[in-house]
Amino acid sequence: MKTGNTNKQKLNLPTVFTLCSVSLFLVSCTSTSGRTDASSDIVYPQHWQSIKSGENENKQSSANWISTFNDPQLVALVQQAIKQNRTLKTQKITMELAEQKALASGASRLPELTLNQGNSRRKTVSSDDVQYTNSADVELELSLEVDLWGKLSDQQNQATLNFAAAKSTYEHQKNSLVAAVASAWFDVISAQELLNLYQERAKNLANNLDMIQASYRLGLNEALDVYLTQNDVSQEAARVAQQQQVLSAAKRQLELLIGEYPDGDLISNVELPVLNQEIFLGAPAQLLTQRHDILTSWYQLLALDAGLAVAHKQRFPKISLFASTGDSSDELQNLLDGGSLAWSLIGNLTLPLFDGGRLASLEEQARLAVQQQEQYYLNDLYQAFADVENYIANSKALKERYQHLTLAGQNALTAEKLSFDQYMRGLVSYTTVLESQRRAFDAQNSLIQLTNQMLQNRISLFVSLGGSPLSSSKDDSAQTTSTLVNNQQVN
Repeated sequence: MKTGNTNKQKLNLPTVFTLCSVSLFLVSCTSTSGRTDASSDIVYPQHWQSIKSGENENKQSSANWISTFNDPQLVALVQQAIKQNRTLKTQKITMELAEQKALASGASRLPELTLNQGNSRRKTVSSDDVQYTNSADVELELSLEVDLWGKLSDQQNQATLNFAAAKSTYEHQKNSLVAAVASAWFDVISAQELLNLYQERAKNLANNLDMIQASYRLGLNEALDVYLTQNDVSQEAARVAQQQQVLSAAKRQLELLIGEYPDGDLISNVELPVLNQEIFLGAPAQLLTQRHDILTSWYQLLALDAGLAVAHKQRFPKISLFASTGDSSDELQNLLDGGSLAWSLIGNLTLPLFDGGRLASLEEQARLAVQQQEQYYLNDLYQAFADVENYIANSKALKERYQHLTLAGQNALTAEKLSFDQYMRGLVSYTTVLESQRRAFDAQNSLIQLTNQMLQNRISLFVSLGGSPLSSSKDDSAQTTSTLVNNQQVN
């Protein structure tokens, strides 16, 4: 009988498992991040290109910017919107769902203890007699998945980052809601001021018509002047009716934002504020931690990167431990009375051997999703830079236009008064009066609209900088999770 070489050693199953475990552990320790250097090494200037060096010193802070408008009614509307806006409430529920998912993910790393108790009665029929058998049992089972490769930790990390993204999304929507309320409020005031202007113009034209008709009856004016004035009165009345509808629509839009029925009965008795002070813009780098939408995009990138690690470790063995103890008796009341409890301890190893490349494909999909989200993040970030630069440039241009229009409006009003006085003395034609009135009206109309544009641009600039609209934003996710951002950037 042939015998094998006695110097050869048999490689038993525990040895094979140990070698496989060590090799897979070494592979699992390698970096599985799908991020590139592009998202970590972001290039941005030290200051905004639309301002000169040193120009941004000693300016008004962008924190609590809603109070910079000095409008208590606006503050009250904002607070009401935060409490009653339905879209914001929906996003808050989404955030709370993400938080519960993060808590559930963390629970998967802990042992699971289950108590099972059963009681049964069985009837057995034979040719001789009928027997009844009672059975009662109780079992305590403990199960645990060993997180040898850190897969469960990565799953928990992914859920935590998804919660951080949901929280940042909620904060972004809240700030956007505040901006929308402020914007709608100034639209209402602007529409009201335009309506007042149109009504005042209609009243003046009606007074002019009375004087021109009186002069015509005395033979001092021509009939053409009367018809021209009547035409202006009718046109202005139509403009007033149209502006009333515009004002009602603006009020309904604001009422929707603050969670009220849109009946258009909102009262506004204030004027558009004039912006006399510039704001502190900070450095471009601050957008990374101040803009909640940028933080959301970043957390989503980190969450997908953690998901890539999970997909990578799905290809490793899964080790589970099960322990149970219990007792059984023919009567429920005799359970646990005397005798030793039965117990069992089981270890389970699951190793994927062949799946047709499914797990490898899932890992590659996760890697591509990370790279895709990275490009989304970079695009969002550089778009945010562009938004700030544009709003700064717009602010300068609007300010310059405002100065010119203010002077033009003053001159036009003076010219309007002089032309009508000269017309009543027969020095100029009524065409000159109409032209001067048109210029005065256009100047006032443009000044109101330009003031609103300046306010809208200031609001957009505040939002693009990521400033806190309210002073009570203690739960600011940009502050509470900045450490997480820095740690993930290092990792």
